Amino acid sequence: MNLIKILFLVTLIVQSFLMIGQISRGDLLMNQIPSSIDSFFIDSQIDLTRLRATTNFLTNTDIVTYNGNQIPKRRKAFIRHVKHISEMLECSFVNREQRTQEISELIYELYLLEASLKQKTYSKSITKVSFKDKFQMVIAMVKSKRLFTYRIPDYSQLEIDSIFKDPENSPYFHQVDTSLAMHKRFGSLAGQKKIKAKKNMVVLFKSLSNGGSAPKINTLDLDLDSQWSLKWGDEVHTDVLGSRIFAALGFDVDHPYYYGKNDLTLVFEDYASVNSPEELQKALYAYYEVDITPFISNVGVVTSEMAKENKKLLSFVGKEYMQFIKCSIEARPDRVKRIGSFLPHDSINVDRKPLKGAVLAHHFIGNWDTREANTLMTTVHSGNYNYRISAVFSDLGTSFGVDLNSIPPDFKVGLVNELPWEAVKRKKNKIVFTNRINGLLPFYKNATYADLLWMATKIAVIDEYNLRKMIKKAHWPSPISELYFHKIASRRASILEAFNLVDPNPITFDQQINISYKGNVVVRKGKLIVDFELEMNPESFTKKKGRRRNYGH
Repeated sequence: MNLIKILFLVTLIVQSFLMIGQISRGDLLMNQIPSSIDSFFIDSQIDLTRLRATTNFLTNTDIVTYNGNQIPKRRKAFIRHVKHISEMLECSFVNREQRTQEISELIYELYLLEASLKQKTYSKSITKVSFKDKFQMVIAMVKSKRLFTYRIPDYSQLEIDSIFKDPENSPYFHQVDTSLAMHKRFGSLAGQKKIKAKKNMVVLFKSLSNGGSAPKINTLDLDLDSQWSLKWGDEVHTDVLGSRIFAALGFDVDHPYYYGKNDLTLVFEDYASVNSPEELQKALYAYYEVDITPFISNVGVVTSEMAKENKKLLSFVGKEYMQFIKCSIEARPDRVKRIGSFLPHDSINVDRKPLKGAVLAHHFIGNWDTREANTLMTTVHSGNYNYRISAVFSDLGTSFGVDLNSIPPDFKVGLVNELPWEAVKRKKNKIVFTNRINGLLPFYKNATYADLLWMATKIAVIDEYNLRKMIKKAHWPSPISELYFHKIASRRASILEAFNLVDPNPITFDQQINISYKGNVVVRKGKLIVDFELEMNPESFTKKKGRRRNYGH
């Protein structure tokens, strides 16, 4: 098998040289996005023709294609957002105002929306990830070990002071209220988006999902106004914790929530494309090649008794439903419109420190899937016709212990034994990361020691109380949760030690920890030694066989 893997990698390397110099459709598309907001100005005044052309592209629903590709549906809130910006800029033009910081910021917002929509138009046109794209991920993983090595420079005190200063609020970074506990920042963001995840959820099947490699579907709550993505498998714990850690560090994120046995009910309707538990199982297996049967705890028909407990179920009496041993749901709030990636274009006029420093946050949680597809520009409606744009770090679940196989090309996440005790090592005058990633995005490649040092100071603020609170939301079984606490605390300590930072909140951890559960040793010398309660955890915390690396086919 080792010889086969070597031959496979050699073949990939040979193919890579054949690909050098080729220009992808994505490259051609991105070249048509303006590299600067200067194109919106003529002699320090707004170019009205350019402004109106951009506004028309973003709001005119009669324009349905771009470069031969179909433009995704523009939501009403998105159109209102663009028109609101455009109207303010038109007023500035009429008043013959010169270019100011405020005008530049409005233009920049329009520029980002244009670039993100064009990127999504391109990405939606791809029905299958090409061999070249998959190969580039392999090369990224190989390169990442070498690339993410940083020489430790000498800095004057003035430069050090500048490094430690937080950047201004921007779509990419949100200065947090220090009076708000770190573990509550995720909930604060959710509140701003009017996201309400109930203790016991009932959702209606809406459609099959068509992205990613983890089995999931699109659903609606019983009010028919909030959408949720329902997911099963190895990310139901990891995505929950990864998103909360990123939110604690000042980033915007998606909002996933864990649901345990029978805490979530999925109801089917007759007119839906999939209208029974059996059809759902078949459809998910056909698309993802994952059998969700081990995750199903109950199937049945909605009864009058169920409707008495939840009056909103009254009109669904007689409809089939499913409940699960475990699953997660991710909010798709009406107030938030998802556009495209926030990284296909240069972030002019914005402090790049948060984007570049984010690579250390990815390494902290051991995230492997750092592709552009997992960055997301959104427009958020704050009420009273107030809108803002916000960059979201999406799909952070491929973290906390990842195992990859070349043959067959599958992967598994949430394997606690695969998560190294150290995230960063200091070797003489260099900082070296222990994690591999599959997307070498420009901001990550261009990160400097100073950017990473700044992010290390944000990670240093995490204390034991907040770390335990965030881990608790992931709902791992208690022995595994405790082992993760010690590993993440150790990884945090390795970061602070490598960057020579005094720990403001020392957390005690034990790399040789032993943990017993119900009289049996579950963790010995810092390693999970049993496949813990497999019936309640069908994804398994030790078995490495995972799902295909199909990236949404």
